Amino acid sequence: MLMTSTFRSAHRTLALSLLVLCITAFGSAATAQSNEPSQVKSPDPATNSTSTSGKNASGLCERPEQWLWAETYQEGEMAFHGSKVWKAIEKTNGDMPGMNEPSRWELVDDHCSIVDQ
Repeated sequence: MLMTSTFRSAHRTLALSLLVLCITAFGSAATAQSNEPSQVKSPDPATNSTSTSGKNASGLCERPEQWLWAETYQEGEMAFHGSKVWKAIEKTNGDMPGMNEPSRWELVDDHCSIVDQ
């Protein structure tokens, strides 16, 4: 009888120790991942100019990011919406390209991502 209860308490202690070890290991891994500096690339002023060709400094064609309703676009910024490239002609606040009157967007017909299709 004494041996059975001693075995159970030792088994329970071992199980709890393993549980604590697992929680600590997973917690340390999550903390290590969150401490890494995030590398967010800011837009290059040279590629975010008023040029409508869409080519970057190395000559590669870059399609603008998808238009987002919650995004505010400044004059000259471009967005991709409805299989077309649009350029903001003034500050926008949720204005969908090609929909509002007066329009705050102009269609970019000669953008490389559209012309090369």
